[in-house]
Amino acid sequence: MVGIYFEPAFQRINLYLCRKLSPLEALERSTLNQDWITVLLLAVFFMLVIARKLFPQRFIDFSMLFATNKYLLLRGKEPEIIEPFNVLLFVVNVISVSLFIFLFYGTYTADIARPQILFLQIATAYATFILLKFSLEKIIANILSLDEKMDYYMFYKLSYRNFLALILLPVSIIFTYVWQPVQLAFFICLGILLMLNLVITVGIFRKNQQYIFSNWFYFILYLCALEIGPYYILYKLVTRT
Repeated sequence: MVGIYFEPAFQRINLYLCRKLSPLEALERSTLNQDWITVLLLAVFFMLVIARKLFPQRFIDFSMLFATNKYLLLRGKEPEIIEPFNVLLFVVNVISVSLFIFLFYGTYTADIARPQILFLQIATAYATFILLKFSLEKIIANILSLDEKMDYYMFYKLSYRNFLALILLPVSIIFTYVWQPVQLAFFICLGILLMLNLVITVGIFRKNQQYIFSNWFYFILYLCALEIGPYYILYKLVTRT
């Protein structure tokens, strides 16, 4: 008799709890398939190990780039842009930056149909942009007979940006496996990267200010054509799409 008496009350309580908890059950965290990202990161670490084994002293000097100018002083006298060490680091750069852009894009799109294809598209576009810009710099330097100065400038810039890509790599690892970030976190990282790039660029110009002042017309032409113009065009293309 007691059970029959309390049964309607239990049913009402159960119905009330189901109504209250149903919104919580609808909130599911969308997880990204991380297997291909894991393989990609393993490939990056493998390339870093190869660079460390084949060029031990150079890799150590490069890893201390923000602490000392030893790497630039030793390797900048006869800078060779296209060599195995720089090629390995450039590939790491492309993967690291492309992965960061891919994760950033994921904050705008909850469901990415073919993430591997999207990553390849981002990596291809980024690598093409950098290589095309590099080729234009070499062509203009050759036309203006500024090959020696431009080679050192490109080596200086490439070294620092490869190092920044290595710093960006653990950030992407955290965003992938540890913490699902919001858009604000990516904007903060982008702001820090832009500030570091600005500091590096200003440092390059200060170290070559005597040469810049004696060729100020060429410097302004280069600054507008190859440092501001490409990024402005890229910004317009991205925002238009």
